[in-house]
Amino acid sequence: MMSAAVEAPQSRLSYSAIAKYAEQIARDNDIVDGSGKVDVHGLLLKLGGQIEVENRAESLEVRSSYDFTVYLPTHTSRLRDRFTIAHELGHYFLHHRAPDTHLVGKRTSTFTRLGQNIPETQANVFASNLLMPLEQFKAAYWELAQDLVALADRFEVSVPAAKVRAKYLGLPV
Repeated sequence: MMSAAVEAPQSRLSYSAIAKYAEQIARDNDIVDGSGKVDVHGLLLKLGGQIEVENRAESLEVRSSYDFTVYLPTHTSRLRDRFTIAHELGHYFLHHRAPDTHLVGKRTSTFTRLGQNIPETQANVFASNLLMPLEQFKAAYWELAQDLVALADRFEVSVPAAKVRAKYLGLPV
């Protein structure tokens, strides 16, 4: 059982560096198909992770570098779960496996959503860039005639997630 929630340390990486790091991890692990869709479940399994669905908050428990569990609530959708897995992988890479010199704060092995804070935003930036790689997302945006529903479908994310990504990239929405 997980202990009480502790705020994750912050990564010293800038948001643009986090974006590049997420895309590098996707490339290094060959989890992006030709259309830009990311196999986030495949990455989790490749890293030694597992998924548990329970009546509890979205969270991550790391036992060791290649042994961890992402907890998903029982009441969420498949698209939300994909984003949650990518978000928790953000904590795994940015706040757990990172060298001490890249962290501000005490390293922890348990990550639970505690509302809005810098580590949560960093994990969201990681997730967004992992699931919607820059070049593939921009190409699909124009190919699909700026249709956010089709874009969200292509990347298997929610329409709000696709809209936030498009806005962040300066694309008209």
